[in-house]
Amino acid sequence: MKLLGVICWCLWLCCRPVLAQNVVDVKAYGQTGSNGLFEVLLAFDIQPGWHIFAPYEQMFGAPLRVEWRLPEGVAAIEESFSHTRPFNQEGISFDGYESRAFYKTTLQNTQGYKNFSADISWQACRDECIPGSITLNIPVADTPAFQKVLQNAAPHFAGKDYLPRPNWILILLTAFGGGLILNLMPCVFPILSFKIIALAQMQEHTRRQEAFYYTAGIVVSMTVIAAILAFVRRFNPSAGWGFQLQSPWFVGAMLILFIILSLMMLEVITINGGFLGKLAGLKFNGPRSNAFMTGLLAVLIASPCTAPLMGAAVGYALMIPSYAGFPVFWALGIGYALPFALLALYPEVLRKILPKPGIWMVRLKRILSIPVILTCFWLAWLLASQIGWLDSGRNLDWKEYSAAKVEQALAKKQPVFIDFTAKWCITCLVNKKAALQSELMAELVKAKNLLLLRADITTPNREAAAGLAAYGRAGVPLYVYYDGKSDDYLILPQILTPGVLEEYLQ
Repeated sequence: MKLLGVICWCLWLCCRPVLAQNVVDVKAYGQTGSNGLFEVLLAFDIQPGWHIFAPYEQMFGAPLRVEWRLPEGVAAIEESFSHTRPFNQEGISFDGYESRAFYKTTLQNTQGYKNFSADISWQACRDECIPGSITLNIPVADTPAFQKVLQNAAPHFAGKDYLPRPNWILILLTAFGGGLILNLMPCVFPILSFKIIALAQMQEHTRRQEAFYYTAGIVVSMTVIAAILAFVRRFNPSAGWGFQLQSPWFVGAMLILFIILSLMMLEVITINGGFLGKLAGLKFNGPRSNAFMTGLLAVLIASPCTAPLMGAAVGYALMIPSYAGFPVFWALGIGYALPFALLALYPEVLRKILPKPGIWMVRLKRILSIPVILTCFWLAWLLASQIGWLDSGRNLDWKEYSAAKVEQALAKKQPVFIDFTAKWCITCLVNKKAALQSELMAELVKAKNLLLLRADITTPNREAAAGLAAYGRAGVPLYVYYDGKSDDYLILPQILTPGVLEEYLQ
């Protein structure tokens, strides 16, 4: 009997993939459009009594995934899944699909490819759970039933959108922490630190107004950014934090702003009135207006920076519907405003550690102007790179990122390191100098035969943006490592050192 049980168990294991295929039937439909666009619709028919999990990570269950094997120069844009519904099984809540599910996207086929393929995987559950997967080869041709199936699928994409159920407290705390750290970034700290010193000389009533309206200015500015991103992403899904720095016009305006700031800190020019509130000749009457504008412009100054913890929080905010992402930006703004606001309300802390006003304040201002001047040089270098005046060059043999190159390397069991970066990302540039151009990195590349791929979003790059989205991020820096032994990958910390590289890549 034991032998019979073992045989039955082995047969069950062998039949599980077949059963999984029978549980979920996947059909592909396509329609060609103008300008090389090819619309794809996938329909998942799920057997009665079974369900599959939502296309995002949850506490348990493998998510539904559609991973395209696309040649270089082709990108999947405007990807979306039909809405999920909540389930409860044995007291555990999760989101998923039953009966039917749909996925749609548009492929840019300007090269005239004849077919594409996609790896699709899911986990189907009833009383037990069975993993399933299939590779679909999809010819680039009109499917007669495309419009009919699309019409049937439309209600599944409309109506109430059930959100992923992450740990909201953790997400908001992550955004809040990212906002706190943002104050220490080199383009922000020098300017705000001198403003904080000036708080100690303000009257109590003025300080309270300063704290409140400064915080309000930051929160309003974050709200505006979230709203603009929600609008822009309807037409450009790749837009994320810092997307405005892809524009040479915006970078040029930022360069002018930082030049004015540096000249003010060196006292080469003097603009009467509140700090930052009267930049470039702008005048705002009263401390409330000045404090509010200081908050608005503080966010503008911070826009080139991505602090640790920000990437995951903002990335999540951009993956979910826009109205649900606003709290993440508010938490980020409150974290950014809190240190200044607290010191404005409790200046006695500053009075205990700072000497009396004197020549030291002038000297400190000049010292703090150094990072601002360096930011001017960096913005000038970025602008020159964007308009084609500079060639950034390479230290190691970095190749341009594409999902197809990753697939090809993994098929050959070759390790891969991906650097998602941008020239307007200060953290990226520091990491590049401190770690990615280090002798240790060169030794690891040689020892491991490491394929180096760089996904640069200094200017709009759909392939790189699609890669960011695939790893659940919306901003840079992002560092991804495949060891070549499996399809599993590691995401490295946002702050790199040679020690971090050695720990993760060894």
